[in-house]
Amino acid sequence: MRFVSVAFVLLALIIAPAMTAGAAPSSPVANATTPEAKATEAVARIRQLAVEIERETAPREVERRKFAQLKSFIDGEAIAKTVLGDRLSAASAPQRTALIAAVSDLIADGLVERLGGAHAEPFELRTTRTLDNGDILVVSHVRFRDGHTGELDWRLHPKGSGQAMVDVLVDGVSVAIGARDQAQTELSANGGSLPKLTASMRNRLRFK
Repeated sequence: MRFVSVAFVLLALIIAPAMTAGAAPSSPVANATTPEAKATEAVARIRQLAVEIERETAPREVERRKFAQLKSFIDGEAIAKTVLGDRLSAASAPQRTALIAAVSDLIADGLVERLGGAHAEPFELRTTRTLDNGDILVVSHVRFRDGHTGELDWRLHPKGSGQAMVDVLVDGVSVAIGARDQAQTELSANGGSLPKLTASMRNRLRFK
């Protein structure tokens, strides 16, 4: 009997490592915490919220809550720095806060309009890659209002425990750079007034 017991123990020791080694590849935990996975999840969530805001009929407070969730995936301050450059640093604290909020709202509003409608089907997530500066690029394809299927390249970087959007390229054209060019044009026309620029941004919002 002692010999049999020892034999079972030895057999268990041989089998256990083999079972562990075979089970390891099926565990998704490690992959789910990579920056690339977080970036892809952020883009997927942005898309989901855009659809829910645009297509669902819900009380206004529900829409506002989802809009706030959408904005949490956008680094409004980083985008505002791209849009305004040194002007943002030179602005007063209240002006800076108002501008960052307006930029965040405008970007989120544009995402809802571009991605939320039924025209934006299918939406497909493709590849991801890490850029030289550490940002993550997530490539997606979506149908635009004119009927052609184009590419949206999302650039995200770490924010808190997740990844936040700092730009999106629409068929190769940067939304942040486009917003910067428009802001410069408006500032030249309004005498360099940041409050007027903020008001102009808010006037362009569909979701108010």
